[in-house]
Amino acid sequence: MPKSKLRIGIVGTGGMANQHAEQFAKQKGIELASCLDVVPGRAEAFAAKHRVARVAQSLDDLLDQVDAVTLVTPDRFHHDGALAVLSAGKHLLCEKPLTLSLAEAKAVAKAAQRASRKGQVGMVNFSYRRSAALQRAITLAQAGKLGELRHAHGFYLQSWIAAPIWGHWTNEGWLWRMSTKSGSGGVLGDVGCHLLDLMTSVTGDVVEMRCALGNFPKVGEDGKRYTKWKDKPLDANDTAIIELRFAAGGLGVLHTTRWATGHANHLRLEVHGTEGALKFDLDRSYDALDTCLGKATKTATWKTEQLKSAPTIYERFTRAIKTGQAEQPDLLRGAQIQAYLDACERSAQSGNWQKVSKWL
Repeated sequence: MPKSKLRIGIVGTGGMANQHAEQFAKQKGIELASCLDVVPGRAEAFAAKHRVARVAQSLDDLLDQVDAVTLVTPDRFHHDGALAVLSAGKHLLCEKPLTLSLAEAKAVAKAAQRASRKGQVGMVNFSYRRSAALQRAITLAQAGKLGELRHAHGFYLQSWIAAPIWGHWTNEGWLWRMSTKSGSGGVLGDVGCHLLDLMTSVTGDVVEMRCALGNFPKVGEDGKRYTKWKDKPLDANDTAIIELRFAAGGLGVLHTTRWATGHANHLRLEVHGTEGALKFDLDRSYDALDTCLGKATKTATWKTEQLKSAPTIYERFTRAIKTGQAEQPDLLRGAQIQAYLDACERSAQSGNWQKVSKWL
């Protein structure tokens, strides 16, 4: 990395890119050097809003201007974009999910391995890793404080299809997430990947999965039910129920939906073992972890730990570049989560348990 400011390029300047720009701008030694978008005029407006130095005319143009890239495009562009960034020798922060398919994820993972040997940093934006409660839960589980894993459960609930809490679902920024033609993996790929990352970062790997996916007609502002909008099929899953068999033993269940009326963006997990349990609720706090450990399990007594806030993914990305020390979640972790999503999709089609495929 050069001794001057770290030059960040932002590819894709839609809604989520605003958070990327804001978070990188908060850090010292960072320059928002370039941005790129395929929608005419959008990159120019974004650059003016966030004081980005230049608007690139192509991806190659942007890569010539930066040291690192944050890839914030719709999911279907992640594979090609990630390979181009890594091939150009640039550091990469890729939005989740890593790709649309396991085959694509494997290709990115292999490229990431080659890039890491050259000192390049590659990470995937599982943004809830910034939860101090999660980080403490990982530490406790890895230290054996829970004993043998027996049961885990959790949910990620949203309601933006059921209610216009973030704007109506017919808005273009949301509409593409409901169409497989637009490259969406539905609620499973969009937020199920977060849920799977959080759960398995505590429990360890999953070896077998069973999944049921649902898709329901959308309710328009006129009260009518729609299965397509402006000739675009609304066919991406909007509800998922996932069962898991863990490599460490025990079973788990996760569920996610965009129809959870009354829940804007609610994520909660519990993990139970033979010697203890833990739980956290990100709707309550990112920094509060509830534990029931050791003798407290005899009386089912819980205590709450209030923790110091953890660094964001954006801070850990730049820290990894500056120190040369790898950080999680890396691109290989993104490929592992893609293998879980792949098993879920195969199970939803077959109705049976499916083994998790290798991701490398």
